[in-house]
Amino acid sequence: MKCVLWRQHRGQLAWTGLVIAAAGVAMTVVARSADQWLATYARWLAQLRATGCPLPTSGTSVVHAPPPICHTLLSRYSGGEQSSFAHAYNYAIPVLEEGLPLLMVVIGVLIGAPLVAREVEQRTQLVAWTQSVPRGRWYVIKAAVLASGLALAGLVAGLGNHRAEVPLTQGGLTSSRWIWFYSIDLAPAADAVLAFALAVAMGACLRRTVPSIGAALVGFLVLFLFSGWVVRHLTPASESTGPRGAPDNGWSIGSGRYHPAHQYWSLQITYLAILLVLALILLVLGWLATRPRRVV
Repeated sequence: MKCVLWRQHRGQLAWTGLVIAAAGVAMTVVARSADQWLATYARWLAQLRATGCPLPTSGTSVVHAPPPICHTLLSRYSGGEQSSFAHAYNYAIPVLEEGLPLLMVVIGVLIGAPLVAREVEQRTQLVAWTQSVPRGRWYVIKAAVLASGLALAGLVAGLGNHRAEVPLTQGGLTSSRWIWFYSIDLAPAADAVLAFALAVAMGACLRRTVPSIGAALVGFLVLFLFSGWVVRHLTPASESTGPRGAPDNGWSIGSGRYHPAHQYWSLQITYLAILLVLALILLVLGWLATRPRRVV
């Protein structure tokens, strides 16, 4: 069984590892670049203070030092920190905050859809499921090993994206890490496993790889929206008492309700648990669909 698993899926494992490694390098480069940008900006502010120039947030246009010196310094960041930082790193939102979850979902679907569907398309299930390894063991071992590998890859990617999120949020690109909730830490691992399980189930039911990929992508979107709504609105929240709504570092969910900052990890774990339960249900449904009267 180990040899079969390795021969059939080594290509998938190899390109998944390469893609995650490339994403990790990109996240590291962005994080280090943002760190350096913020450090350079802090030194620039120190120069302004040392020369007596007005700070960009001081709200005054009075120049207390020789104008050429101040004009030269202020021209480096004419829009202040947030505007200049956003101009330099706006690409990080579609690439990291939105792109990483999509990447993990696509990887999970591409690995999961052929698991059963390819066997049926090639009629190799007639051999694979009639050997010394029972059909149930074949299915469980393959699904467990591949799902575990995807979970590990998603966890590595999520932690790497968190490393990039910290300086990007400090620079004002986003208001808080709640904006990145579905893109960092445990969330990418949960996305990858759910996408994989959904693709396996679709492949077992539809018995065709390409239609299963399309159906799994659409189905994942529905389950993602449902799970996100449950995490945001059906978990314990606090009521805002002031006119400002959610306090700093809180996750506003409307109608004066918000999740305080200390709930971040509990909500991450809740999101992970919901998606893993859904994934388990889908894998069971996929197993039921592999019965000979359903796929032969």
